[in-house]
Parts: sequence; structure tokens; C-alpha cells
Amino acid sequence: MLTFIVVNYNGEKYLKECLNSIINQTYRKLRVLVIDNGSTDGSRDILRNFEDYYSRFEVIRNEENLGFAKAANQGIEMANTKFVALVNNDAFLERNWAEEMLKAADDLRAGIFASKILFEDGRINSAGHAIHRGLAVMERGFLEKDEGQFDEPCYVAGACAAAAMYRRSLFEDVGLFDEDYFMYNEDVDLSLRALIRGWKILYVPTAIAYHLHSASTGFLSDFSVYYNSRNWVWSVVKNVPRDLLLREFPYFILRNFSSMLFFCLRGNFAILKSKIDAIRELRKFLEKRREVQQKVRFKAVEDYIEGLGFGKALKVARLAGVLR
Repeated sequence: MLTFIVVNYNGEKYLKECLNSIINQTYRKLRVLVIDNGSTDGSRDILRNFEDYYSRFEVIRNEENLGFAKAANQGIEMANTKFVALVNNDAFLERNWAEEMLKAADDLRAGIFASKILFEDGRINSAGHAIHRGLAVMERGFLEKDEGQFDEPCYVAGACAAAAMYRRSLFEDVGLFDEDYFMYNEDVDLSLRALIRGWKILYVPTAIAYHLHSASTGFLSDFSVYYNSRNWVWSVVKNVPRDLLLREFPYFILRNFSSMLFFCLRGNFAILKSKIDAIRELRKFLEKRREVQQKVRFKAVEDYIEGLGFGKALKVARLAGVLR
């Protein structure tokens, strides 16, 4: 059996289509948990209607917006199934998504399963994560036209939590999402923790989802830039093994300065606050690092560094409009 978890905050515009794509899966042994983060829009009425008509549907209503990480953890702790799937409220699944994911779960080495996520125009949002020079974690194929270049299953560096599946035993081994992140990059952090504990992350190209991307928070808004940029620093500090961190540290610093310059020239100064706040909490994350690194089984992060030079990685980032 599979539990779907959808975190919702004022997602009225897309929520119904998202939930219908889950309810109508060809795989029928599923449960749906929606964690509503204090929505004030019409999504509350949508959720009541689903509760009335579907016995396998349950809503947890928070009084305020607790962020994605904490709300997702609420759902994971309530799920009593072997597998848990996370789906954003602005993502829609093809009908065989769950079926394809569960077939892939025959690979017992894998604890996280990444799907092929497309934008509505057919371009690629994510084909799993890759790690580039300077320890930048990016979506494979971001903004490329989908022409079959990512149609082979393979192990990747992480999974975009907009539409991903997790083995419950993975959470029991590496822990839940880090609630200090609030939202954004918590999936990167979890994936890195999984890799250094010896888990594989399997990309499943036949499990296809469509994603509107930051529909609730706004693509490249001050909000998304702040949390993405701050949390990426924390993910690197917390998880990357010492030797690799030292080797990539000059490029990591260069990438941070480049991103600050890029966004400041665009008039987005949230990037400066993100770096200041990341540094302010550095002591806490160094303490977390000590705990995480004590549990390392494999220095597997290095295995997923893509062979892109720094200049080419910057070009990819500019194409995406994001330098993280």
C-alpha cells in the first residue's frame, strides 16, 4: 500500500486537478493525506468535498503555515505504509505514476525514487538531481525539451520532492526532513543524507508528472530565492564529506558570490539576506554536521558529481534563471 502526502497552502487554483490525478491512479491500494497549512482561500471547500466523497482521503488542518518540511513530516509520521509519495499541490500525475514507481521499488538498494517531471509545455523540470562544480545541486535537464534523452532509468544524486516516492525504512534510517529549512532544498538535504548512508536514489522515467513550479510562492520571487539560497548553503555544510568539501570549497565560494551579484543586478536583494542568515545559523549546522558525519557509511556524494566545468555549469544556471 502507498500513502500520498500533499502539502497545501492556498492552492485553490490547482489543488483539485492535483488530487484527482492521485485518486484516479491505476494502482488502487492507496491512501491520501493532505496537510493544509492554514489556507485561507477556496482550497478549504475543495478539501471538504474530497473528504465527503473518498473514504481513503484525510485532511490534517494546521492553524498556520508551518512550511513544507514540517507539514510533510506530519504526513510521514501518520503514514503506516511501506512507501510514501510526496506530490506538490501544483503537480499532476499520469495515471500509471504509482504503478511505475512501485515496480521500480523491486530494487531494494533504492530508498528514494525520482520521477520524470515536465512543465506543461513539455520541457523538463526534473529528471532527478545532479551535482555540479561548486556543489551546486541542480535538476537534470532543467528547461530542456524532452526528446527522450532521459528515458533510461539510472541512479541520480537526488529527487525533486514535487513528485517523488520514498521507502519508509529510509526515513527510519536517515531521519525526516529538516524542519529548520521551512521549505525549498529540504529534498536536497534528505537525498544527500541518504547517499552518505549508502542508499541509492533511482530515477524512474516511466513515472511522469507535470509541475507548474513555485505556483504558491512565485518563481524567482524574493521568497523562493531567499529559501533556496539559504538552504543550499546549509545542505552543503551539513552533508558533504570533508575531502570533497575542501576540494570544491573555492568553487562553492565563487558560486555564492556569483549568485549574489546575479540577483543584486536584477534588483533582488533577498539573496544577501539569505547568505547572512545562513552564516548566522552556521554554528547550529556545524553541530548537525558532526552528527550526520558520524553516521557516514559511504562517501557516495562524489560519485554523482557531473563532469561539467564551472563555466558550463554557470551557463546552465543562467538558462534556468537561477544561480544557487
